[in-house]
Amino acid sequence: MNYLEVLKLNGQCSIQDLGRLHNQHLGFSASGAADEYAFLSANQMLSNALNCAALEITFGQISLQAQHHCTIAITGANCAAEINGKKIKHWQIHQLRADDILTLSTPKTGLISYIAIADGIQSKLWLDSRSQTLNEQSLGFNEEKVALGSKIPFNEQPETITNVANVRLQSPDNFYQHDTLTLRFVPQNLWQYLNTEQQHKILEQDYVISAKSNRMGYRLSQLPQSALVQLPQNNQLSKPVTYGTIQLPKNGEPIILMKERQTIGGYPVLGCVMQTDLFRLSQLRPGEKIKLQPTTLHHAQQQLSAFYQRFN
Repeated sequence: MNYLEVLKLNGQCSIQDLGRLHNQHLGFSASGAADEYAFLSANQMLSNALNCAALEITFGQISLQAQHHCTIAITGANCAAEINGKKIKHWQIHQLRADDILTLSTPKTGLISYIAIADGIQSKLWLDSRSQTLNEQSLGFNEEKVALGSKIPFNEQPETITNVANVRLQSPDNFYQHDTLTLRFVPQNLWQYLNTEQQHKILEQDYVISAKSNRMGYRLSQLPQSALVQLPQNNQLSKPVTYGTIQLPKNGEPIILMKERQTIGGYPVLGCVMQTDLFRLSQLRPGEKIKLQPTTLHHAQQQLSAFYQRFN
């Protein structure tokens, strides 16, 4: 078996593809790569099928040893990657020889990095996906949790590396924002229920990402000087939720559902964040700020279509 072995892991690491998108009616989380821009870019650089599974590393701090030669691409947060102690570039392809050690440190900015392998990671499939979900790990359907000593399998590869000079490098600076991120959302009925003053408070509010945020949902804590917007809290039956749903608990602090979201929920729903902004949101750390801004369903669909077109 060809594999990468995990020698060190202080952050979080999982195997992700684009998720099991058509099985939420069964009650399972869709999961999938949190930052699809970085994930798809890595596969595109390697000429992989775009859904090939890759490693998703949160906050770096991982070392992997190649037991066989392989070609990789590294994207996402810059973790000062090194091969055998020599610094290498992110957003580029590299070759690992047998016994080479790849190390990712803590990123200075951003949160999530991806390591893609030519032809993808060949881990266990479940519901047509290799994506791992923390809350469903105990069911035993997925590959075992990535931990110290884990072996990440991949197919046998030719020993010649793709010519790096001929690979079109991505330009992440044109996708990610470097100031307060504005999340555009498609309003739902609750938004129309609010009066103009309440809507204005929500849009003017700077929200801070809570340390309780994770792949299931990003919790937003309001700034201390801001007054809570009082929202209706009628008794509701649980109903389906989706990626980007903005839930509003009684404390008025929104929860934005992410890739490992549950499939139903009972909180009032303000709207749904457009997906391309969710990919950007996944790279923000606790303490960073976001704002909310309404948009139309047509605009959100146009942005998502244009996003996927760039990856053919």
